[in-house]
Amino acid sequence: MSSPENSTATVDRIGTLPDEILIHILSFVPTKQAFTTSILSKRWIHLWRYVPILDFTETNLEDRDSVIRFEEFIFSVIRSRHSAGNHSINTFILDIQRHSSRLHALVFGNSNTIAPEFPIPILGSTTLVVLKLASFDMGADLFLNLITLPSLKTLHLKNINFDQDEHLLLILQKCPILEYLQLSNIYGHSSYYWISDDNTLTKLKRADITICYCYFPMKALSNLEFLRIQLSEDYHPYDFPTFNNLTHLVVNYDWDIVVQVLQHCPKLQSLDLYQKLQGDYWKDDEDIADDDQENWAYPKSVPTCLSLNLTTCTMRDFAFAGLQRNHVMLARFILKNAKVLETMTIWCSRKRSKIEKLLSSCPRASAKCQLSIY
Repeated sequence: MSSPENSTATVDRIGTLPDEILIHILSFVPTKQAFTTSILSKRWIHLWRYVPILDFTETNLEDRDSVIRFEEFIFSVIRSRHSAGNHSINTFILDIQRHSSRLHALVFGNSNTIAPEFPIPILGSTTLVVLKLASFDMGADLFLNLITLPSLKTLHLKNINFDQDEHLLLILQKCPILEYLQLSNIYGHSSYYWISDDNTLTKLKRADITICYCYFPMKALSNLEFLRIQLSEDYHPYDFPTFNNLTHLVVNYDWDIVVQVLQHCPKLQSLDLYQKLQGDYWKDDEDIADDDQENWAYPKSVPTCLSLNLTTCTMRDFAFAGLQRNHVMLARFILKNAKVLETMTIWCSRKRSKIEKLLSSCPRASAKCQLSIY
């Protein structure tokens, strides 16, 4: 164990570093921890105010008093930074985690779901580049009128409930140079919202959308280069635009519609598929005809990306819940029509020998295609 003298010497050595380096070091810890360094010495009192990243991740909000204290801390940090003349924030993270309960902006009646008021000043930040929010009810007109994020490039929303579906898109429209969007567990109240071509997120290059029960017009994402998506047909009939720039697609969905999606991705080079656990299963003694159209709707046309651009295809969770006819037929369709395909990789937890038998004999449009089954 180090002596008090050694600990003091260590602090003193760190204290000799330039402010810029100390501020950079503090940017790697949550804001609450950065704030506690203000007691180290006179030199450290104000340094935390200039950290460009505000990270409010909290896991110990057990009662209303703790919520109020956390809320007051957030606003005191923002006010303190402003009083020091520092209005620049690069990254803002607000994530409140409580076990098995949603968070709401207010406490209603006997509800035990609680969260602080949203830190409104952040919504009007002209310098914010990264914004991550989790576990909030959002979408009140008050919020929407205040939002302006002209410098935001990365937006992560997780466990968010919107008053109206269109509020999500309205927020995105306030982020004119947004490049990366991540949505997870998003909920809203259906009110199908029409958008014009002017509402396309022209700078958006990457999107990751999973469990989105909030109508989101895919037309707004037409300029994407990378898309990971888990669709929800039960809630919304997604209308795919033509993704003229999309080169990498990751889909978790019923594979019956994958070919329909590929029709909208003419330049696609890489395709990753995850299984939706449902469908028509084989018994072990069944076989399959070369074109089993009775069990799979054979596409009327071959997507352009298969003819010209697709080089890699990965099918994951293959036969995880039983070998499904449509999965094998889809794999065979891709092998037969992907003219520049280099690798097809299939990950299966069972029935590997049967899958190899069904696919190894399938004709391949690409002579250099390597089929790997694990």
